[in-house]
Amino acid sequence: MKKKSIRSRILEFLDNHPGEHKTGEITKAIGASASNTSKTLKALASEEQIRQIKNGTYCGNDASTGDPLKNISDALRAADANKNTIDRLLNIYDTYLDNYEDWVKNNIGPHIDFEKQLLCIENFKWLTGIGDKLMKRWSLEHVGYDTNTRQAQEDAKAKTAEREKAALEDAPLEEQVNVLGSFDLDTKQLIDNLPTLESLTEKEAEDVKV
Repeated sequence: MKKKSIRSRILEFLDNHPGEHKTGEITKAIGASASNTSKTLKALASEEQIRQIKNGTYCGNDASTGDPLKNISDALRAADANKNTIDRLLNIYDTYLDNYEDWVKNNIGPHIDFEKQLLCIENFKWLTGIGDKLMKRWSLEHVGYDTNTRQAQEDAKAKTAEREKAALEDAPLEEQVNVLGSFDLDTKQLIDNLPTLESLTEKEAEDVKV
């Protein structure tokens, strides 16, 4: 298979990675020589296929520059960028987890103050929660809902429950009442006509056996 040209690789990289990038970063990403990359970048900028922010810094035509909060809607992240981000987050998480493991070895045991052990447990709880969310995000970005139907079903159920709860809060009072049971008309009349203790005579009340 013929390898893509440097021009194609540069344009593809900038399309998939919105924002400003230095020549060295682009060179490393596309796997070309520094001189050829620099020459091609200048040529693309002169043809207005990309933008030169300043000497040695470039971005795609669709990327926003200057204030990071300006024109955010014009700098939509590509799917590959999201995948790269979650990979970086998990790599950072792994590094932190390695350091935490060493810390645990020195802060758990009968010789360690109980409050320190509680702190260790609390940190572990937070790390577990963060790891769970990161792994879920990794799965969604790299695998997707198509092969993760259980997660899709659980998320759909949770969103449906939230919508129903929100709708119920704004509903009239009578619609917020949960009916636990009901009788048909004949049964209700029968129950209503049953005698009560107050309606019985003293003799009838004495004859009642509980």
